[in-house]
Amino acid sequence: MIYSGQAVIDYLASEVTKEDPGESSHWRKFHSTFRFKGDGFEGLQGFGGCAKPYRGLRYMGHRFLQRRYRLIGSEFPEFDKIDKLGEEITTCEGRAYDLDVLRQVLTLSFLSYCLPNALSMQATGCVIGDGFASMTSLLLASRSAGRVVLINLTKTLLVDLYYIKLWMGAAAFESRVDLVTDEGGLQRALALSIDIDTGGGRVVAIQASHHELLKECPVDFAFNIVSMQEMDLPVVMAYFDDLRAVAVKREVFFYCCNREEKVLPDGTRTCFSEYPWHEDDKILVDELCPWHQFYYVLRPPFYRPYDGLIRHRLVTLHKVGLNEEKLKQ
Repeated sequence: MIYSGQAVIDYLASEVTKEDPGESSHWRKFHSTFRFKGDGFEGLQGFGGCAKPYRGLRYMGHRFLQRRYRLIGSEFPEFDKIDKLGEEITTCEGRAYDLDVLRQVLTLSFLSYCLPNALSMQATGCVIGDGFASMTSLLLASRSAGRVVLINLTKTLLVDLYYIKLWMGAAAFESRVDLVTDEGGLQRALALSIDIDTGGGRVVAIQASHHELLKECPVDFAFNIVSMQEMDLPVVMAYFDDLRAVAVKREVFFYCCNREEKVLPDGTRTCFSEYPWHEDDKILVDELCPWHQFYYVLRPPFYRPYDGLIRHRLVTLHKVGLNEEKLKQ
């Protein structure tokens, strides 16, 4: 099945009361008060900030404290351009250009520097988990991808697409955003043309319960930014297997930025080193992420460390997953 434009919002709104397979205790906690009111939301927790735009002295304070992050961004040639796009996108959405968005700007600027030939309007990107669709919007606005496959839990995906509509406008949303629930719908969505000349990129949205459709997507690069740390390990393994199935057919770059270790509300421990990495993955970057080690607040001490180190790794994925290799033994 394929839904397009406003029908995507309507469909997801009808799905939010259903149990979401694969939802971890983290998301059961933070989705517990979630409500969609048709023209907005209640109980938005756990996937980024959504404050009103900063004004006056508050704006000046945030801009001053963000200077430390923009200094990091100055190392990347595309940063200034993508930084301006972040401002434009959040202005259209009626929300603050906060640290959550700035970190996504830094990430895309960094990857544009690391993979200058991989990010283009001819490419298909995949974002697994994307609070308020910040990365999806930046990819399209910067022409770093002509198509973005966006996968998320149903409630969070509804928020993502609602904010994409605010940014794109209703007319563009009708013609450029689809949600698919099966392989037939996916193939129909992938067959739709992309207007490379005008930058009219497309979004193919997939609920996490249908994540296996990712195996049939012509993905060139994929992102997961601080959300695998909130998944149970079997779900993380399933996403890796999906991406490795794509890697059988084409080269796939995967950028993963997550906490080295985190304990979820039910006591489940997630660990970056225990993700199903393969010894034959080609590692391009592997280090603590410079812009994910600290956050700021408007009172002393202004900069504070996160509760745990956050690592980012950029790899070219080996095409065979650990699960498949075990089956062959």
